[in-house]
Amino acid sequence: MMLEQALAAVAAEDGAGPDEAVDGSAALVVRGTVTVDAADPFLAGHYPGFPLVPGFSLVQYAHDLVTGAVPGPAHRPVVVERARFLSPVRPGEEVTVEARITRAEDGVRAGATVSADARPAAEIRLHYPQTQTQTQTQEST
Repeated sequence: MMLEQALAAVAAEDGAGPDEAVDGSAALVVRGTVTVDAADPFLAGHYPGFPLVPGFSLVQYAHDLVTGAVPGPAHRPVVVERARFLSPVRPGEEVTVEARITRAEDGVRAGATVSADARPAAEIRLHYPQTQTQTQTQEST
């Protein structure tokens, strides 16, 4: 399964949406799964003869999951607050990304865990800051 297919299969774990609470008390939990394709062009040079999925790809999976579940962050810059890589991911492995998305006064935040074939692979924290334009729009309404 390609990432695009995985994003189409995103399911909410609970009924709360990140826009329901500005204080971060409500959260949306989403999960997506993708099997890493051995033909992925990012694997070609990372590492020849011993391919590993680049850490950037794991961060991108988390980002795509969040922006697929909540449209607002797709138009904001993203800040990678933390990316901790716990184990290597290889082609053919099933990667599961689970993200807990909350809304805060300063934007949208997401904490994601990534597992590969059921073992922990990464912990990622993303922040989609509220832009000046968005702040002005909210203040005028």
